[in-house]
Amino acid sequence: MKGMAFSAAFCCAYVWALATDHPLFRYYPLHGDLRWATQPLLSSQASGPAMAWYGLVATAGLIAALATVCVPRTLTRTLASYIWLFPLGGLLGCAILLRHFF
Repeated sequence: MKGMAFSAAFCCAYVWALATDHPLFRYYPLHGDLRWATQPLLSSQASGPAMAWYGLVATAGLIAALATVCVPRTLTRTLASYIWLFPLGGLLGCAILLRHFF
């Protein structure tokens, strides 16, 4: 039952983190540097492109883990028959947010 709560919370949290640009960390592969949240590199360094996907997944995983602990078992039983809507909603949310790339 807790796995369903994690899955539902992860889908919602990932779309939220993507929409609001809240990665837990960003990785700058040009320098091999890892920065927490939106902490910039030093001004003397050319930052290059930052990879935020790993940070987005970490943010969503952290939120989902907290939600799994906080959600009561009765709510997960209620959501059991509708659990398939969360990945579908997450997929549609990500497609809408990333539509300008296609």
